[in-house]
Amino acid sequence: MNLYRSAVAVAAGALAAFGSAAFAQEASMTKVSDSTYHYFSFGYSSIVVVGDDAVLVADPSFEPRGSQMRAAVEEITDKPIKYVLLSHEHYDHAGGTEAYPEAQVICHIACGKVMGISPLLPVSRIDVTYEDSLSLDLGGVAVDLVHVAPGDGVGTTVVHVPSEGVVFSADLYADHFTASEFLEDKNFVGARLTLHEMLSWNPVYAINGHSDGNSLEDMKVNAELYDRLYDDVLGRLNAAAESGGMPAMWMAMFAMQHEVPGYEEYSHWENYEAGFPAYVRRMALSILHGG
Repeated sequence: MNLYRSAVAVAAGALAAFGSAAFAQEASMTKVSDSTYHYFSFGYSSIVVVGDDAVLVADPSFEPRGSQMRAAVEEITDKPIKYVLLSHEHYDHAGGTEAYPEAQVICHIACGKVMGISPLLPVSRIDVTYEDSLSLDLGGVAVDLVHVAPGDGVGTTVVHVPSEGVVFSADLYADHFTASEFLEDKNFVGARLTLHEMLSWNPVYAINGHSDGNSLEDMKVNAELYDRLYDDVLGRLNAAAESGGMPAMWMAMFAMQHEVPGYEEYSHWENYEAGFPAYVRRMALSILHGG
């Protein structure tokens, strides 16, 4: 556990170094719709869904955030916290569950497998795993947990609250920010598919892993960016394959980040200069190398 806490501290320092004001904001609990809330602290987001009988929370993330979120939930409801969802296996999202000893901890089956083999990840108590989807009844409010494809990590779960028009995802996209760090296992093809699946549910609000807002437009803009990158990168890979087969396609994958022209409409995004080439590289790797 000490290794885990040290790793979280390192990650928090790295995230703060990005310069985003979100990481310095005070903790907040925002009511999004009748039964859903958005808890934001330490630069991390969680969805909280309150039914007539029970509560679901997502991504306690780490201590002391997990305990602080529990206290914030208990200020808005006296319903029992029955479920804790881990959105994926990354250590800065997969901890903090010790603050919820009575709850069932849920994650995608691949999430649990990764957590079981890493010496650093918190081996959280995993009570329930699923493969494609899992529906939960909180009493008058249904919550759907869905795995579309690997996204950020392999055990990606997104949350849909159909009656509320709310979706929640973690680390599939950011608001006006192109990350150049923490992309090593991000599958941009899977993230693209997942965002489009979420958009097909016609949500009204979209909560993501590191923003205090719930703008659906931000999710749409990122899906459009992934679409354009996918088309550009795939076209270049196909052209390379036609001219020189697999060796040419392989070389194109590594050279592409320096060749694909920038997208001017995104140039005002934070970290664009460093982040855009990293996005091109990850899309190429995701298409050609599977991750």
